[in-house]
Amino acid sequence: MTAHKLSRHTRLEVPRMAHDGGPGAPPRRRRLRTCLRIAVGGVLVVTVAAACSSAGQPSSSRPPARTPSPSAKPSAGALSTTAPVTGSALGPSACVTAARPAGGNGPWKLLSPRALCGLPLFDSAKYVQSGQSLASMDKMLFSMNNVGSVTTTVTLTYQSPRTPNFYRSVAFVGFEGTFRPAAALSAIELTGYTYTSEPPGPHGGMLACGRTSGAWDCVWATHSTVCDIEVLDTTGELIGANIGANAVRIRDAIEAPA
Repeated sequence: MTAHKLSRHTRLEVPRMAHDGGPGAPPRRRRLRTCLRIAVGGVLVVTVAAACSSAGQPSSSRPPARTPSPSAKPSAGALSTTAPVTGSALGPSACVTAARPAGGNGPWKLLSPRALCGLPLFDSAKYVQSGQSLASMDKMLFSMNNVGSVTTTVTLTYQSPRTPNFYRSVAFVGFEGTFRPAAALSAIELTGYTYTSEPPGPHGGMLACGRTSGAWDCVWATHSTVCDIEVLDTTGELIGANIGANAVRIRDAIEAPA
């Protein structure tokens, strides 16, 4: 097993942020299975196993973000995880915004909105660390595959309260820097799943989406930004045939001219 395949296979399983049942501890069975795969693979054991271990440790043992950024921190007054979702978040148009998206060729920067697709920001320390661990793995892939250089990392999760009939979550890991778009997509698309190229929207670059285990994953890349988003929607209204259009809408909300 190569380091490239190993890292890509474990990207979204260590851990899956808020997508394994909403608030609560990351699933031990998934984390254990991932760490066992790493041990068997024998590649990047020390680095990635540390991420596996830190996902289940108290906050005192968590490593800091490797590329801290003001945009990666929730702003003052950010919505809490107990805030109700807005009415628009309950329908198929949840990600539609009234503002006209900016167009052009960039460069672009990533934003940290207080809400996304009508969902409040989920700022649990446990899942903030989860996103940081995932970003660290992606940066290793960038280095291994000559994708480019990262200057800023943004990791955020938005989700609704879980009910028997409704749950939505949008999680993203994004990077600012200087990149080769095609190489970036190839590096962080998940192995074993089929991705389809989608129209990238007014910001240009490249966009691809695919159905993964339990969620839909979309990746876009330009020369100045790379972003990976996961969307889970029990209603199915934001995903499936609508995932490409909603990925562009999400992109319009979290990416702006630099």
